[in-house]
Amino acid sequence: YPFVQLATLKQRAEKAARTAGRMPSGSQPHRLVPLSDNQYVSELQMMVATLKIPLERRNRRTGRTEKARLWEITDRTVRTWIGEAVEAAAADDVTFSVPVTPHTFRHSYAMHMLYAGIPLKVLQALMGHKSVSSTEVYTKVFALDVAARHRVQFQMPGADAVAMLKGGS
Repeated sequence: YPFVQLATLKQRAEKAARTAGRMPSGSQPHRLVPLSDNQYVSELQMMVATLKIPLERRNRRTGRTEKARLWEITDRTVRTWIGEAVEAAAADDVTFSVPVTPHTFRHSYAMHMLYAGIPLKVLQALMGHKSVSSTEVYTKVFALDVAARHRVQFQMPGADAVAMLKGGS
């Protein structure tokens, strides 16, 4: 699968705090997340080709060739876009039961992966959680939703119960 390389907010904060370019021990510079939606990958490839977005750039400081970011956007920019989208939705009388933030999309991604049957340990790696207990938060919500969807009944007609107990079908 193609993938994206992500720097988390924690990793960006660590980068700002680094001295002499050294990585803090035990930290990874980026997390790789596969792009499993074929239609999205096709559209992204078409956009990169059409707009002639460079995939590599020369680092002015080191002189080395590096992979280029597709979009140089800040957290503030993303929050502004989300705010504008929420305002546009409100103008159409669409409301949300929870505040919509970048974290809402992260949570949605985790839930979507669980619904698709992705194992918990794989989701833990994709989410960049050091501890599986952080990932298990999503399974609690998932379990409630799945249980509600299956509508498990705890009663049956008396004749069926008697037949089952007697060994009938």
